[in-house]
Amino acid sequence: MADRNLSSKPLMLFLYDAEERIVNEITTRLRASTSEHYRAMETIDLRPRIQAVFENYRESVIKGNRELIASFTGDIGRKRLQQEYDLDELLLVMNTLAAVVWEAAAEAFAPRGSDAFDDLRRLAEAVFWSKDSLSRAYAEEMKNERAAFGRLNQAFSEYLRTRHAEARHRPDFDKE
Repeated sequence: MADRNLSSKPLMLFLYDAEERIVNEITTRLRASTSEHYRAMETIDLRPRIQAVFENYRESVIKGNRELIASFTGDIGRKRLQQEYDLDELLLVMNTLAAVVWEAAAEAFAPRGSDAFDDLRRLAEAVFWSKDSLSRAYAEEMKNERAAFGRLNQAFSEYLRTRHAEARHRPDFDKE
């Protein structure tokens, strides 16, 4: 999808002005969450990850380009799944981002009333795009793992058949 950069100036200003507060709050909430991975991470390690997520989210919102956040979260999702993160943990990041952004946006956009609707919709769309991409990446990885397990199972079965056939053709040395 081509960049549409249809964002309003207030939306762009909000996303840049509130960035530090939003990233810090997401980091704090993840460190206090039920996720063992995020609770165990030091803020100094977790915050840059959250910063990268937010930056990709912000650019996707501003440019109206779903591929920016979808590609980023898909790549990160595959990487985290290989590191044994659950899909719930990956979605927790995006759910937390959504909650924090919406809380900040509700405060910032309250004076605009219904004029803020399109900006709020843009914020929601980018979260949807990222969650969709994470879910697709997870499904793809699970499919790949099942296929790899099937190939491994087939190879092991073939190995056992070969060993069994070889055993039937060997002289029995135990009878001496």
